[in-house]
Amino acid sequence: MEISIIIPAYNAAETLPDTLQSIFASCPHGDDQFEVIVIDDGSGDATQRQLETRFAEPLRTGRLCYHYQPNAGVSVARNTGLNLAQGRYITFVDADDAVQHDYLIRLYALIHQHPDVDIFEFGYQTFRNQVETVLGTGHVTRCRGLNDKAQAFEGAVSSFVWLVMCRLIRADVAKRATFPAGVKYCEDLMYLCTVYTQARTCYASDQTLYRYRIGETSAISRVTMAQCQRVRDFLNVHVFADPRDNCGEHGIESTDTTHLKTIVDANLYYMCHSAGKRTMPFFDFCRQVKRLPVLTICRLYLQGLLSRRKTMICLFPSIYFFGHRMKRR
Repeated sequence: MEISIIIPAYNAAETLPDTLQSIFASCPHGDDQFEVIVIDDGSGDATQRQLETRFAEPLRTGRLCYHYQPNAGVSVARNTGLNLAQGRYITFVDADDAVQHDYLIRLYALIHQHPDVDIFEFGYQTFRNQVETVLGTGHVTRCRGLNDKAQAFEGAVSSFVWLVMCRLIRADVAKRATFPAGVKYCEDLMYLCTVYTQARTCYASDQTLYRYRIGETSAISRVTMAQCQRVRDFLNVHVFADPRDNCGEHGIESTDTTHLKTIVDANLYYMCHSAGKRTMPFFDFCRQVKRLPVLTICRLYLQGLLSRRKTMICLFPSIYFFGHRMKRR
């Protein structure tokens, strides 16, 4: 079997059937070289009944595997899927997203063209309600083509879009890492940082294969300062720690870790600002969170390493801080 697709699902009866339909519609007729593993993370709705009613044939043939577990969170659900996966390559799909009409065909082609690659990276489209209505496009890396793991990791950090759904990972590499149980923010980042340390080569495709749903409220709007600090601590240990201090067990050798850390610090400032404006007095926030120099922020923006919104918040934090407070009144 070539590909295992892992889908964590929690009360996803309304969206999961469309997600599955997009996957099955993307495969060649009679294809038996993939499996879809749905991990039902303690749903209380009709998720299981929907699958049994609408996907009886894939359940019978084993192309669709359903596994129920008590609610434990998305990280544990994905880890369960990793343990059950039988494919040579593993990827993930969220239960309210979709894939392109030729998703599996293109993934097979990438595997055939680059049989020695450990991680394939590809782009995505965003939508809100109607999957056909594209709001924008993006990529999870600034690299293109074949890269070693140091180049690939630098490209991923520079992009700072940690969507595990936009990576196809060789199974032996994917299974050496686990998603952090109990972590509700940036669990993809923590998993993928470990995955990149295990890889040898990566291939970044120009193709846009995934369709990512934008919710009414984003995860960044709910992030807490404690979660931001956990991400910072993780990166300091697993990415930016001096290899001499940990005997090379963590991190990836890079030609310019200082530049990568600057990119990370800018993104973390944006995250902390989102948490601080909801929960902290402004001057406490300023004392706790170090702001990057204005010229550094502008340089990152001009290099395409920081979005316009993140740049504006990093440059004018007080305006956005108090603007949010005024809107809440």
